[in-house]
Amino acid sequence: MSKKTLNKIVKLFLGTTLIWIVLLWLNNRNPSSDAVPNSVKEVFALFDSTAVRNLKITSPGGGTTELTYLNNTWEVNGYSLETVSLTKLWDAINENDVGNIVATNAENHRRMGLSLDSTWSLEITEDDDRQSTILVGNSGPIFPSVFARIEGQDEVVVISGELRSAVAQSLTEWRDKTIITTDTATVQSILLEYGNETHSLERSDTIWTIGQEAVDQAAIIGITSELANMEAVGFLDENEIPSDLNRRRITAMDDSGNILNQLVLSGEGTTRHVQSLTDDVIFEIPSWKFSRIVPDIFMLIQDSPLDAERN
Repeated sequence: MSKKTLNKIVKLFLGTTLIWIVLLWLNNRNPSSDAVPNSVKEVFALFDSTAVRNLKITSPGGGTTELTYLNNTWEVNGYSLETVSLTKLWDAINENDVGNIVATNAENHRRMGLSLDSTWSLEITEDDDRQSTILVGNSGPIFPSVFARIEGQDEVVVISGELRSAVAQSLTEWRDKTIITTDTATVQSILLEYGNETHSLERSDTIWTIGQEAVDQAAIIGITSELANMEAVGFLDENEIPSDLNRRRITAMDDSGNILNQLVLSGEGTTRHVQSLTDDVIFEIPSWKFSRIVPDIFMLIQDSPLDAERN
């Protein structure tokens, strides 16, 4: 074999090898690194909640709820987020079962609640700026399930699970409804203000007194339970003013007189208003919770044995 022929064979071999290496590299690239998922099943298969940085939910009426991950904390429309609601969404995505395609014709979208003017949309943005938008429509043929499709695509699938209820939560449901939490073991005194009246509850060991009288056990349990963890049922709109009727204040202090928590409460009827002096948010609570944390004065006095006999 001549030297010229040998060189040709070597060059051909090297060229073929190089082409094979390039093709192998292209074939083994991670498709999720650049490509946008092209099906609902693929979106959920690739889903990683720890990589999500923003969730934008748009209702059929056009209302927007935006969940944003900033400084290791989730917010919803600028408010603190209720972690239970977020967990509900994560579970709905992770525990769903995406079925086969049930429709491919865009004319079916409206009856399935998937036309752009009648659907819920869930836009997911991950930390690599990859975005996926899933349209969530009407309930599917089995319970619980929902029709869904990728925005811009006609193929519709049925997803078994609680995705619709998780996506369609109201802003009130998304927001953190914790009013206050208090370590009640450190509470030594409680100041109750009713208009111009002020009453001080003092603790000695496990006994609470008001003046020279023992505080009713059920009443103090109610007060301290609400101080430990008080939850709202809703929020007063920012453009509304809280009621100034039946205004009361409660202040919890430690043994040095330091304020641990302080609330202003007001209102009449079934829904009352509460505000912590460290927060601008006006919370709504039911009337029974109002009566529990700032009970009427006569509810605080423990019946004496003589009074009990008379009753």
